[in-house]
Amino acid sequence: MSWAGRRLGGAGGTAGTAQGGYLVASLATVSGQVGVGMSTVPVRIVGRRLPGRTWSGRSGIHVGLQRGADVVNVVPGDLGEAHFDLEIEVEADTELAVDFKGPYVHGRRAERFLYLSWGEVDGDGQFTMFRRLKLHLTPLLEHVTPEALLAARRIRAFLELTDTKGRPVAASVRPPWVLWRVD
Repeated sequence: MSWAGRRLGGAGGTAGTAQGGYLVASLATVSGQVGVGMSTVPVRIVGRRLPGRTWSGRSGIHVGLQRGADVVNVVPGDLGEAHFDLEIEVEADTELAVDFKGPYVHGRRAERFLYLSWGEVDGDGQFTMFRRLKLHLTPLLEHVTPEALLAARRIRAFLELTDTKGRPVAASVRPPWVLWRVD
């Protein structure tokens, strides 16, 4: 059952409370089962300050979002800003341990992340990856309650895609290098 984009409260709705700018529902009201919750939440990654289309002898540089083993939504490396839209599943168990799932989510439980992959696009449109970055999801759990994640209308990540030496970012990215927002 997806609660993304649904309003909590009102006729036939679910009771919720505002806490710290977030609308928070109890796990029991989200899932219908005490202590278990799941929702599908839209995520938007906003990459700023892209490195350009050439770097270190490489040309045709692009960046895309990794879905399973495939890189999708590939955009040129010289855009002013790149947006990547996807959905993830947020689950909380009876102990309020949160897990993230879905075709874009990689890694083991408690170490989940999203990949942004850098590659060269040749004249035939073929993308060949040469590096990637891990955008870790677990920092979300440090600042947002499980209830807020389950009730979220949207999660947004803002990060720069060029490092201090002008290279495409390729690292494990966590705050302060990424700013997470839960709406």
